Amino acid sequence: MKFWKSIGSFFLPQLTWQREVASKEVFLTFDDGPHPEITPWVIKELEKVNAKATFFVVGENAKQYFSLIDELQKSGHRVGNHTFRHTKGWRVSSQMYLDDIADCEDYLTNNTLFRPPYGRINFGAIPTIKKNYEIVMWDVLTKDYLPRLNVKRALRRIKKETKPGSIIVFHDSGKAKKNLEAMLPEYLLFLKEEGYKMVAL
Repeated sequence: MKFWKSIGSFFLPQLTWQREVASKEVFLTFDDGPHPEITPWVIKELEKVNAKATFFVVGENAKQYFSLIDELQKSGHRVGNHTFRHTKGWRVSSQMYLDDIADCEDYLTNNTLFRPPYGRINFGAIPTIKKNYEIVMWDVLTKDYLPRLNVKRALRRIKKETKPGSIIVFHDSGKAKKNLEAMLPEYLLFLKEEGYKMVAL
């Protein structure tokens, strides 16, 4: 992951890969929701350790479960744009990509955050996106979406990679449910015990 982040930040320095912080803070993020079962569970787990996070939502899901957007915001979390259809930026034109971002924005309020699905942003659209959004990537990828993930090994890795200013990616989706439920409580406890403050972007 360090190699990917180093390459990405070198070629795309206008994207946010981690945050500069003066204290021991990290930024938990959750992609691909909201999900009617998993997102409320995540909210409860975060509450146990007084953590705030940022949820990059897919517009199709936000439309279907719009009440969860309100619940996230009332709980003190931030909500960002993850396109309407979870679109791979490398497979569509710049205009189609921008339109998909705009479609998602219809279900958000005063949002200034965007994350490209799969990390595959449409390069031609970056200047336009930057006019309205901070483009948020990551430096710690949990890979909770992998069906055959070795959870214990993954937890060891992400704990080792975590440092002040880290942006960590989980997924509140059906695909990631099993791994997320196995990983998140232990990782949150680790962060708390290590003295990290978990804040929204």
